[in-house]
Amino acid sequence: MNQKSIFLFILLISLSVTNAIPLEKREPQFDDCSGGNFANAQFINVAMSPDPLVSNQSVTFTVSGTLNHDIKDNGLIIAQLDDKNGTNIVHFPDHATPSNAGQPFNMKTLPHTLPVIPANYFLTVFIVNPTPQHNDSTDVIGCATVKVGSF
Repeated sequence: MNQKSIFLFILLISLSVTNAIPLEKREPQFDDCSGGNFANAQFINVAMSPDPLVSNQSVTFTVSGTLNHDIKDNGLIIAQLDDKNGTNIVHFPDHATPSNAGQPFNMKTLPHTLPVIPANYFLTVFIVNPTPQHNDSTDVIGCATVKVGSF
């Protein structure tokens, strides 16, 4: 009886210690947002630092991939943060490095300071070749999006 009590005591302590160890936070996984309004867009890889985003801190985005369209001299990387209702909180445009179609690219944005961000938000990163007529269907050549929080 005494051995069973000791075993049960050790088992309970082991379980409580295991549950007390915090789980590693998972990075948000970006999804493809091409198609629909962005007919020319292809999925791009996005990494951000810090990850996850922190209110009132500086953030940079690293964007990479291979596109079927040239990134032109006036190309932009735009990171856009929207609340869960789709209302824009902030967007950060940066110049993109020109790249030829079919060639791998890897670009890092300048640091930008985030405003206060809600617990639930959408983050979308675009590569855009702006035109005077502005048409999302043709101007956006790369994009990735992620939902953060509860929806």
